[in-house]
Amino acid sequence: MFDVSIERLVRGGHLEESRAARTQFLWDEIRRLKRDKHAFIPAHNYQVPEVQAIADTVGDSFELAVRARNVDARLVVFCGVRFMAEGCYTLAPHLPVYLPSQRALCSLAEVDADELEERQEFLRGLGRKFVTMTYVNTYADVKALSDACCTSSNAVRIAERLAAPDILFVPDQNLAYQVAFKTKRTYLPPPDPHAFHPKEYRERIEPLLREGERQGLVGNVFAWEGACHVHHNMTVADIATIRRDDPTAVVIVHGEVRPELQQAADEVMSTSQMAKYVETHPEKTRLAILTECGLVVRLELEHPEKQFYKPCRLCEHMKAIDLENVYLTLRDEPPECRVTVPEEVRAGAARAMERMIELAT
Repeated sequence: MFDVSIERLVRGGHLEESRAARTQFLWDEIRRLKRDKHAFIPAHNYQVPEVQAIADTVGDSFELAVRARNVDARLVVFCGVRFMAEGCYTLAPHLPVYLPSQRALCSLAEVDADELEERQEFLRGLGRKFVTMTYVNTYADVKALSDACCTSSNAVRIAERLAAPDILFVPDQNLAYQVAFKTKRTYLPPPDPHAFHPKEYRERIEPLLREGERQGLVGNVFAWEGACHVHHNMTVADIATIRRDDPTAVVIVHGEVRPELQQAADEVMSTSQMAKYVETHPEKTRLAILTECGLVVRLELEHPEKQFYKPCRLCEHMKAIDLENVYLTLRDEPPECRVTVPEEVRAGAARAMERMIELAT
């Protein structure tokens, strides 16, 4: 859990003093309701610090998925975005799972399952021996069409363990690049969004396939045309500015940033890997972390002895969760906030998520 006081949030400029009394009231009420209702509150690393402070566990998508399998509670109030709450229900369907805000969505997760099936049929028609790896940032109907899920922390490990030369990686094109680079596969850039034309795409990738074979690469990664709007909009100029102003700073980026940023950084990591790096490298006192700002704010509070440069961005979907709607959801258990998945879809999604956990551990 993330332990922080109201005073530290106010002193650090993360909470307006006028909101301090209300925040303390909400903390007390949420903790009381958790005890009375035997409720469990997981929170993603990108949540605001006052929400992380009342969570039972804080982590990245993989950590929260693993934790969901063995929750001892009567209900779950998930502080993240919808695909995460779906994932919790997928692995623990006996529990009521609530998402405090219906605005807590994810643009990256908006993949059409019919379009995925079309792409799979296209690759089969080419005679490719492939598996479908689906990033957890997808909804259950897409997960159900995949061989295994993955997160940014384990995508490379899972790709190495899947017994197929080719991977159809859905939906993040930038994480697909990292998987291709680290597993010595050819990276095949995606078509333009919503503009997949089989003949044009085939003509585009055939020279790349031949070049990969000439180089003796082990296979190919067919990238989907998705990207996180937060990470995809970060630029090499962000890193260049840091290098110019402080050449000693360690630059860490998320695997969802563009390939040129991954190449320019010192480290490419998931959010939990970033937090662990900061904790286990006391000698690294000046850091620039390019991801959603929620994580960097927490790291500033946990490590006041370090200097953090913040070329980070805000995700409005993650910020749709606040203490007020967590409190109301826990108090009232509103039906419109309950997240479920049809059983025939849930079973397929659970298979892919369990496969992820098996291959990653």
